[in-house]
Amino acid sequence: MSNVTDSSTVNLINNISAEINRYITLFVLLFGTTGNLLNTLLLSQPNLRSNPCVLYFLGSSISSLGIMLVGLPTRFIGEWISTDPTNTNAFLCKFRIFLLYGFRTISVWLIVLATVDRWFASSVRVTRRFLSSRRIAHKCIFIIHILSFLLWSQTLYCYNTNLPQVPLQCYGMSPKCQIFNDVGYAITTVLIPSVLMLVFGLLTIHNIKGSQRAVVPFIGTIHRISALNTRKRRKRRFNKGSLTGMLLLQVILLTLLSLPQALQQLYLAFTISTIRSPLRHAIENFIININFSLTYVGNSIPFYIYTLTGVLFRRTFIRLIRSIYRQSIVVRLLFSLVFDRTKKYKSNYSSVLYSSSLLNKFYFSKPTK
Repeated sequence: MSNVTDSSTVNLINNISAEINRYITLFVLLFGTTGNLLNTLLLSQPNLRSNPCVLYFLGSSISSLGIMLVGLPTRFIGEWISTDPTNTNAFLCKFRIFLLYGFRTISVWLIVLATVDRWFASSVRVTRRFLSSRRIAHKCIFIIHILSFLLWSQTLYCYNTNLPQVPLQCYGMSPKCQIFNDVGYAITTVLIPSVLMLVFGLLTIHNIKGSQRAVVPFIGTIHRISALNTRKRRKRRFNKGSLTGMLLLQVILLTLLSLPQALQQLYLAFTISTIRSPLRHAIENFIININFSLTYVGNSIPFYIYTLTGVLFRRTFIRLIRSIYRQSIVVRLLFSLVFDRTKKYKSNYSSVLYSSSLLNKFYFSKPTK
């Protein structure tokens, strides 16, 4: 009786996991791909791209788009069409993990660098503020890409399919590979970045409060500043504050959504030698699916955070939509004008041909008897 109950429970849990992969994966894929595409388009605008922090956001959004396109379609295919090809093909398994872990590491570490940049930019020290520059941002983005893919290049050797007694069908071949990748992922992609983001986020808040205390008495002693310069200064300070608040919100959400997967990876690393029953395996697989979905949601929400909480981003996005709409109207008008002229030219040309044919018939046709 117990075996029958366990079997029905296992089937129920597996069915729930399959439904999660089927519907939530589709929603997150559409939601995240659309958001990251719009984010890439938005952050590429010249008025935003001049800010080094926005360059980190742009790089992170492109990496998040890579996460969506590499990680989710195979899960979607596996539940809707057939088995996941990365669970049966060794090359696809290795290549998918290499790209997925690389993009995840790039995405989160660029957000870390964005928080460091905000700390530099909000500092009262001039030497630190000089470190917030586009030149340094470009170098850091390049270095992060190289180091991230070097870190996970070993997955091209370590990972394989159809392994016995492993929690996932595409997993590390040996205990050393499994421990290194699980612990390494948890530490380098979740735990250390989360700690650094929170630390530099708090330091940025401290800098902002300190600069406000320092600026208020200084402003009080100056009475000859023009109203125009004052408005420009307030607008610049408002944009910086909006950017910092938006970044801190993203840091908090990203940490909360990524932490469960880090704990799961550590759990898998420390229970490698444990022989799992079918029920336990089904429960762990269900938890793994939930945690994976949460991490994908974390990579899907930046655009919606930026446009909902960032005034500058929202205004830029609205201007971008209006510009695209105007251009589409102009294109339609030009097309209609060209089409009308072509149509008119064709009708005139056909009438000329018809008239010339009548003249030919009149002058050159033989008289009838």
